[in-house]
Amino acid sequence: MDVRRTRKKDVPPRTGHVCVCFDKYMVVWGGYANVNYLHERYLPPTDIWLYNTDVGYWMRKETSGQHPPGTSGASACLFEHYMYLFAGHTEEGNVNTLYRLDLRTLEWEQVEPVPGCDLPSPRDKCVCWTHHNKLYFFGGFCMPLCGYLRENGEFHTDTSLSTIGDRGWNNQLLVFDLETRMWSNPRCKGRVPSSRAAHAAAKIGNQVYLFGGRHLAERMNDLHQLDLETLTWTGPLVTTGSVPPGRSWHTFTQVSEKQIFLYGGFDQKDNPLNDAWILDTVDLTWTKLDHYQKCNAHLWHTACRTMDGEVVVFGGCTNNILSPQEPTKHTNEVLTFLLNPVSLLRMSLHTVYKYKARTCSDWENLPQSLAAWLMTKKEMMMREEEKDEEETRDTGQSVGSTCIVA
Repeated sequence: MDVRRTRKKDVPPRTGHVCVCFDKYMVVWGGYANVNYLHERYLPPTDIWLYNTDVGYWMRKETSGQHPPGTSGASACLFEHYMYLFAGHTEEGNVNTLYRLDLRTLEWEQVEPVPGCDLPSPRDKCVCWTHHNKLYFFGGFCMPLCGYLRENGEFHTDTSLSTIGDRGWNNQLLVFDLETRMWSNPRCKGRVPSSRAAHAAAKIGNQVYLFGGRHLAERMNDLHQLDLETLTWTGPLVTTGSVPPGRSWHTFTQVSEKQIFLYGGFDQKDNPLNDAWILDTVDLTWTKLDHYQKCNAHLWHTACRTMDGEVVVFGGCTNNILSPQEPTKHTNEVLTFLLNPVSLLRMSLHTVYKYKARTCSDWENLPQSLAAWLMTKKEMMMREEEKDEEETRDTGQSVGSTCIVA
């Protein structure tokens, strides 16, 4: 496994954002960042950042329409050509609104449920996925369920002094039907996972695998499986091999028909993590990936799988996010985990570009798609080099580069 690392000065560092992969782009929205040592702010809600995972460059786009407010801890998923965004924490506190962004037109709209439909409690840090024209959400840190959709599930109040209001953890399964535009809170069979937030989930076929998260003072490392056809939970699964330590604010990304990639997070001792694991969902075996150069620790970052099967990790916090002694260190670093052999075509393209001084005169003789890839790569890298030179002249410091390490 290789890791390709990039950091570009123009992209605002952030934590608590969302992302989805659409076509060849990683689409990034929201989150928050530092203003100064004492203050943090939500990032502009009209901005969307697109990272071309094929060539490797960023673009900022302005969105239109009825956009959500600046938000952290929201949940996002892709359905058709829309990015759906639910809940999160804003300047007004937790919200329970649902928006969608048309990724073709970059226009936002608020998705209103039918009149009279009970709504979920406002929350953040829940997980989501799609299945059969429905959006599914599980858990999160929320307001009390009284007065909201609460047919099933438990709520546990956070009694610590640090909490604002009577918020707490829940283990509700919420479903939004995109055809009827109605919310439901179905009853599940089996042993439902305990209430939690800042957990992670990945869907393979009609099965969802859920790992970790925080409940009360514990950051857990339990693994659960949900059958979406019968809505049956397995209870904690028994796995073999070394088990990842408990954590929250991690990512859990499907990489094949039977494998899920776990990366980073925040452990029980308030340490940010940079470890990587593979879960085999057939054998229920964990494998720790030690054969790569460790990068900065990341928590409350995002991850998505590209069209080429790579996992792209972006942003997050690199230090103790709860420490009162130091400001949160947000990052704009991109890590691309190459979990499978690179195709011969991509290896050839990168080699041709690497020796562009010798090969560029022959690019016009290549098939149009390949020539276009090389020209785009050259143009984007020239722009980045110009910006890097300007930044070095202005500050006397070099900016992050792109590299591949074993």
